[in-house]
Amino acid sequence: GGGAGGGNPFGAAGGGNPFGGGAGMGDAMKAVQEAMSNPKVRAVIAKAQKNPKVMAAVQECMGNPMAVGKYMSDPEVGPILKELQDAMV
Repeated sequence: GGGAGGGNPFGAAGGGNPFGGGAGMGDAMKAVQEAMSNPKVRAVIAKAQKNPKVMAAVQECMGNPMAVGKYMSDPEVGPILKELQDAMV
């Protein structure tokens, strides 16, 4: 015997695992695309685009939802992010 490991279909499952670390980014992009099809979200984004600082923060938060926490207390960015969250719900 021996050698069974070579033909094990589960041996390399980690690489192609759809639930692996890579899935998050695709979901985030899909969420952004869906959000941008929402007129309420587009209106908030349009408002954010008038302020480069706010827009940069919004883009960062879209790529990394964990970043929202650090901007929520910002007097310029916080209200926009809150509006954006409300619009997406």
